[in-house]
Amino acid sequence: MSVRLETGEELPFFVDTGTSSTFLDKSLEPKLGKPIDTATFQSWGHKKKVNVYAAPKLYLGGVPLKLSSRGILTDDCQHWGSLAGRPTMGMLGIDCLRHYCIQLDFAAGKIHFLDDEEADKQKWGKAFPIVPLTSHDPRPAVAENLFGEEGPHSLIDSGFLSDGWLMPEYFDQWTNTAVALVTGKAHFPNGLFAGEKYPLVSLPRIDVESDGIGLRFLARHLVTLDFPKNTVYLLRQSTGPLPDPRLAKMPALAPLLLTVPQEDLDAARKALANIEQSNATSLEKTVARKLVATLEKEPKPTPADVPPEVVQLPLGDARPQLAEVGWLQPAANRIPLCEQVESPLLDSGKVYATGLFAHSPSRYVYDLGGKWRSLRGEAGLHTAFQGDAWGVVFVIKADGKEVFRSPAIRGSEHPRYDINLTGVRKLQLLVENSGARNGCNWALWLDPTLFRESVKNQDLHQ
Repeated sequence: MSVRLETGEELPFFVDTGTSSTFLDKSLEPKLGKPIDTATFQSWGHKKKVNVYAAPKLYLGGVPLKLSSRGILTDDCQHWGSLAGRPTMGMLGIDCLRHYCIQLDFAAGKIHFLDDEEADKQKWGKAFPIVPLTSHDPRPAVAENLFGEEGPHSLIDSGFLSDGWLMPEYFDQWTNTAVALVTGKAHFPNGLFAGEKYPLVSLPRIDVESDGIGLRFLARHLVTLDFPKNTVYLLRQSTGPLPDPRLAKMPALAPLLLTVPQEDLDAARKALANIEQSNATSLEKTVARKLVATLEKEPKPTPADVPPEVVQLPLGDARPQLAEVGWLQPAANRIPLCEQVESPLLDSGKVYATGLFAHSPSRYVYDLGGKWRSLRGEAGLHTAFQGDAWGVVFVIKADGKEVFRSPAIRGSEHPRYDINLTGVRKLQLLVENSGARNGCNWALWLDPTLFRESVKNQDLHQ
């Protein structure tokens, strides 16, 4: 949403019900005068000293927003923009939001500020009382959690990107439940909230003093936060998570994104059959086939053993001699199951059909047997982390000799490579850290493919 300064300057803002204070970006400090104080801001166990300024006049449309008399805080807000896919210059916290009735319409992509006295609340869905998280913490909470248990209140946190979180005592029980539901995986069980089941719920364990519900769960509903009346209304609008907006051009893949993370092979096969018979694009069908194949877990050939009549081989369809990554586990043609990114798609600005997950530092080694002529493809960072990655360098070695080295990649760049492999027996794809730190370096080898001449052409050369 956009908030306007008194000068008329429009600023993109987050709305975060899980943050107690309103923030402006540090770059705006010269317009705010002198700090009136400093404060220690704590977020997920990390403490940071920030400046406090007298609250400037902020407007939503032509209406001045009500801000705390204690002032606003400043921080580096622009790095938050990677989460929203656009620059960010501030955030409205609960010190401002508590004065309003706010409706979050995720399906329409809109935020409405409503008159709760005149509205027809029957259309808002099921009502839940809002209470302060604790006697010393005014942030909004409800007496429910995604494990289906009443107990410690759950913070309503629109700034938390996953479905929510559980404290350790409930997480251990949830893990046991998840084992029964998802064949030993504890990443995406069916959640339970107010007696309703929610598939594909991602709930990390966090050592804090409350449970929580986050943006991914809220986005399954029309959400109305009537703060003056201390009530939240939830009108459910989708069974599973809302489709990733980046899939707007690939809607046929949506059914697979519910079944593949659950490793439900039968359901994935049925979804694939429907996609094959539909008007889906060629790329959608190829991506769908590759995703389902990751569940089939059939043995893959080493490049050296592939029959000579095969003249093109994506490395995602080949068996490496060695595969190791710096975070999670190696994966081909998909993202491994994890809590940070729920989608299995190889997403780097667009969706790719084949590739390798290669969070730095990583290494994939292949036996070519001297039988391939070239390797072509791209590389890049996962879309979700392009704004936060500390940086990676992509390196290719042929029989131990370095034949390709990218510049440091920290954003949306996609280095391309076209490597001559004539006579090469061992191929290595490596990803190095470009600096001293390794955070968010979700590197991907994108459509890396081996090529060689056909048997017929080889005979003509002889």
